[in-house]
Order: sequence, then C-alpha cells, then structure tokens
Amino acid sequence: MVERANRPSALASAPASLPPQPHVELSKDEVTATLPDKSSVKILLHGATVTSWKSASGNENLFLSDAAVLDGSKPVRGGIPVVFPVFGPPPSDHATSKLPQHGFARSSKWEFLGKSFTESSGVKLDFGLDNTSLGEQAKAQWPHAFGLQYSVTLSPGGELRTMLNVRNTGDSAWEFQTLLHTYFRIPSISTTAITGLLGTEYVDKVLNASTYTESKTALPITGEVDRGWSQGYRDMEPVD
Repeated sequence: MVERANRPSALASAPASLPPQPHVELSKDEVTATLPDKSSVKILLHGATVTSWKSASGNENLFLSDAAVLDGSKPVRGGIPVVFPVFGPPPSDHATSKLPQHGFARSSKWEFLGKSFTESSGVKLDFGLDNTSLGEQAKAQWPHAFGLQYSVTLSPGGELRTMLNVRNTGDSAWEFQTLLHTYFRIPSISTTAITGLLGTEYVDKVLNASTYTESKTALPITGEVDRGWSQGYRDMEPVD
C-alpha cells in the first residue's frame, strides 16, 4: 500500500484557453464595442446615440445623414436617437410645452456606466442620465426627479438589442413619452416590408388620422407611411 504522503500527484492540467473576448474602447466622446466575429457598435455619449451598428460581414445597418453633426452641438441626424420625455413637438397646453422637440435626452451628455460580457460572448453597454446631469435650462423645462438607464447589447452574428428603463425618483407623478427613434439603412425601399403587425390597430396620419386594422402579414412600403401603433410588438421587424 502506498503511503498517502508518497502517492504520486495528479498531472497538472493545462489551463483551458479562454475564447476571444469582445473589445470595448472608451474615448472622451464615444464607446465602441467589437466582437470576435467583427460585428460592432458605436455609441456617442452625447445623447447616448448609437451611430453605427455593423454586422459580422461589415454591412452597416443604420442610416446616418451626411449632414449629421457628431460634436455634441446638436442632436444627431440618424442612428438611434433616444427620445425622452416627449415625442415630437410638445403640446402648447401641456406641462412639457417648453421642452424642445423630442425632449432633452438626445441632446444631453450621458454617463457610461460600464460593460458586462454575456454568456454568448456578446457585450452589454450601460449608460445613465438623471436630473442632476441636466443643464439649468433643461431643469427649468422639466422640474422632475428621474433616472434613465439605457442598455445596448451586441451579440455574435451582429444582433443588437436596446432597452431603456425609466424611473421616477421623486415624490410626485409625471407623464412622459419615450422612443428609440431608429433609422434603418435600407438598400431598397421598394423591396422592403414590415412583418409582425397583422391584426393590430393603427392610426394613419396620412389618411386623416383614421383608425385601421392591419390585414397584411408583410406590410410593403409603396408610398408615404406615417402611422401610430397603439402598442409595441416584439416581433415587428423590417424585411428586405
């Protein structure tokens, strides 16, 4: 019998090599994340605006106007602007009447809260904005305590998910509107359709703001479209 102290020790196993990790780069004004498959996303701290979303093939999925200004002096024309606390021009008889069109979130400087890696070798980037971060003019226009947390998650294959959490951190109730105002880059509008809306109600602003129920499985874009849907749908997507 071999004494315990003299028993041969197990062979040391070589440490398992870690899979390639996403690369995240933070500059003064922008956060860039690139996955091992070369898909990538860029977010300006100004407005927390996603300005680029590329698939692994290198194709750009977002439209950015040639006239877009990225120096923080004005809201970005294109990408994914964050709309809060009002969509469009505010009603003149509402508490938000002094706010600029689409609110202040898209023109405010956000804080980068950090990154986390997902189990699928993707990356989640978190950004924050609250009432203490606003300028004096915005505070006067919106005298409410709030907190926004915006998460941008890029997964292998170039899938992008965005989520905005809105918190009332004060003692009084308030109403708000919010939107992730995505500008998709579409190769050809004539071959583009939107799925996931069958059976849903919408207000058609082109046709005198009348209410209709969608009857098509895939909605083609054959002319001017300006519709408001009564609620969001997870499976709605453009198909080219």
